[in-house]
Amino acid sequence: MIAEWLRRGTIRAYRRRGFERETAVLILKSALAATLAYVVAYLMGESTQIGFAPFTALLIVQPSVYGSMLQSGRYVAAVFVGALLAGLTGLTVGPEVWAFALVVLVALVVGQSRFFGGQGTQIPVVAAFALAGGTATNAEDLGSLLLMVCVGAASALLVNLALAPAIRFRDAENAVLDFADGLRSLTEEMAVGLRQGEEGLDLDHWTRAADGFDGTMRNALESVYRQKDRFRWNPRRLLSRREISVEQLENYRDWIYALSRASRHVQSLVRTLRTTFRSSSRLPAPDEAFLKEFAPLLERASEVFGTVHDSEEPDHQAVSEDLRGLVRAALDEVDAERERMSQVWSSEHWPVYSALLTDVARLLEEVCEGQEYTGGSQDR
Repeated sequence: MIAEWLRRGTIRAYRRRGFERETAVLILKSALAATLAYVVAYLMGESTQIGFAPFTALLIVQPSVYGSMLQSGRYVAAVFVGALLAGLTGLTVGPEVWAFALVVLVALVVGQSRFFGGQGTQIPVVAAFALAGGTATNAEDLGSLLLMVCVGAASALLVNLALAPAIRFRDAENAVLDFADGLRSLTEEMAVGLRQGEEGLDLDHWTRAADGFDGTMRNALESVYRQKDRFRWNPRRLLSRREISVEQLENYRDWIYALSRASRHVQSLVRTLRTTFRSSSRLPAPDEAFLKEFAPLLERASEVFGTVHDSEEPDHQAVSEDLRGLVRAALDEVDAERERMSQVWSSEHWPVYSALLTDVARLLEEVCEGQEYTGGSQDR
């Protein structure tokens, strides 16, 4: 069973980019870094603390060069602090139980500093290991430990630089476009259902789909941040034939936030429909005529999201005039419908209808205005 799982994972990693390939590359880099660290330590004639070299290399290797450098600096700093605490105690007081407890306690407190990040736990680990193993009572052994840590860190950084990941802004762009396409698909489906009246409502499915956009946003942002880490300190930038700017990633991030805010209004719209159609609701449910009149407005919203996807709007530094015109026309339809409904529908229904119209108007506005006035856009 395990062999079959490995075989399938290997095939997927070979055929296409994705989680399997990135995992395979990380495994390869870790193995190379640990082996390089061991060989260098062996050639240096190290024997007592040689294990720290490959151990450090395995802890520091990261998918990106930036991540590896960040973890390397934090890990080496944490080890030096832990070794310093252990050395000060071991070389003066010796391996006393009360001294061991005091050093570990201090190391645990120091390790809480945000400076060390997730590597803060290494401070008490190194301090306890050095004291319990007797390394802290011998200055030469303590120096050897620190030297092996540096060898391991250098080996990991060298391998990460040699096998630096490709800079693929297209992955981040696709995450944004998939978000827009998901919104297009749901609003189009809702418009089709509303045209059929109450029989066309699929509120359970619409609720699940709308709530799923929270996960879509997180995954899209993770894709952007992953590419941003790959971009930082990546030597491949020097070899690229075209100019690469991190500002494009900021633009993708801005679009994700704008689409996320638009998705909140889709969620609100679905919740309003779901609430009013419950038998226990104090608010009247929209009637058949309203649902059919409301459907075209969602079609306009679907067209807007479709334009964002098809025209690859996230690649532009500013919203295109075509998209602006489409949004303005859709908002004019919403205003006209609001004016007409205020004259036709009763005051009993108006709070619900007004809320639905407001959600549509706001999700349309977010597509243009929300993208432009996010923090990253203001800086450009």
